[in-house]
Amino acid sequence: MDGLNLSKIVSKIQKEDSLFSKKAALDPLSLPSKVVGREKQAEELVRFLLGYKQGFVVPLISIYGRSGSGKSTITRYVCKNLPGISYCFANLRKAKTVFGCANQILAEMGEPNLKSAYGLGAAIEKIGAAIEKKLHEEKKKLYVLVLDEFDVLFYDKRGDPSDFIYKLVDLEEGFRQKGLLVCMICISNNVLSDYEIDDRIRSRIGTSEIFFEPYSGDDVLKILRERAKDAFAKKVDDSVLEYCTSISSLEHGDARRAVDLLRVAANLASKKGEAITKEHVDRASDELQRDRVGIILAASSYHFKLVCASLARLTFVLNKEWYATSSLYKQYCGIIAKDKKPLTSRRVSEILTEIVNTGLAKSQTLSRGRHGYGTEYRLTVPPEIVGNACFPDWWKKVVEEKESDDETLEMLEQTGHMSKSSPMDGMSNILKDMVEKGLKDF
Repeated sequence: MDGLNLSKIVSKIQKEDSLFSKKAALDPLSLPSKVVGREKQAEELVRFLLGYKQGFVVPLISIYGRSGSGKSTITRYVCKNLPGISYCFANLRKAKTVFGCANQILAEMGEPNLKSAYGLGAAIEKIGAAIEKKLHEEKKKLYVLVLDEFDVLFYDKRGDPSDFIYKLVDLEEGFRQKGLLVCMICISNNVLSDYEIDDRIRSRIGTSEIFFEPYSGDDVLKILRERAKDAFAKKVDDSVLEYCTSISSLEHGDARRAVDLLRVAANLASKKGEAITKEHVDRASDELQRDRVGIILAASSYHFKLVCASLARLTFVLNKEWYATSSLYKQYCGIIAKDKKPLTSRRVSEILTEIVNTGLAKSQTLSRGRHGYGTEYRLTVPPEIVGNACFPDWWKKVVEEKESDDETLEMLEQTGHMSKSSPMDGMSNILKDMVEKGLKDF
């Protein structure tokens, strides 16, 4: 490559970007110029925070709701625009341990990380010192510590999430004695009280909770129209925006997914110098699914991937949607590498909950009569995408195995061996049972 080739590439990309007037408007994490459909939640949050003017704020606010319901966006918008407060916004998704969460907070505060040998207490003290320094520098009375993806704390089975929360709340009380106020906002998919936390924490957090219900289809469409107006040089056909809305709202209103769809579709269209169409949106949807699954699984443990692979394999081979925890555990034990020790059924159930929290699967609890209640799970993305992202070589064998079984069953049906009077009757169910129990190891 020489300078001339590079200039041609730059010219080509600039021509492609002529579709946009402000590409940043399609960043789902950017703050919008106008809040749509979340006035009620914004008012609740402002009411909690504005108490600092009377010398009191609640120590902890639990903000919860489905992904893409505007939790992070509205929280950042309020904290940035509410006068008289200083804040830090830390996304804990990258952290894998409780101590890692403390270091993530320090990093967002512009402070160097600590080695784990120093202990959690030292990290909390350093967080407190950084907060006090910021309040004195900006001459403000309230500091808001926003912890997004807060549920990550509870994935650390060796750490003590309750102790971490307790230390932060205790830190807040120490500031109050100095005439300074600190409020912690925890953002997660579930309300904080649903997690395993000590009673000493429950008694302190009270009922300061804000629920974000899913966006309505009309709200998602309004958000897309606002973003599109800022992002594109020319008006986008409203039918395309409606199509993005319908895809993102199949199960619940996910504004982030809708904005992502529009952004990727626009990139695909701009590369060919075309106007955005529904076909571009379909291709964008496929790309986003693969990217999202890849990002989640790239940072996951072997056993997390294995449980995902178990659900993908059953879904692909048996062509059913929902699977009980017991069936998934049998599959997990059947396909785990022979040199690995299987986790307990309880731990696999916890991993299934984590998978649901990532959005890769959904769960439902059903009554089984005298056998009590049971939980079932299903994938929210195609099993092929999950299987390939977990273990590509293994998934290739799964596909070949399925094709071989299908050919065998088709041959038996054609030769009449699948009739009710035949001793071969039920072969299909036998093969399926072997798959479900995990007996067909790879």
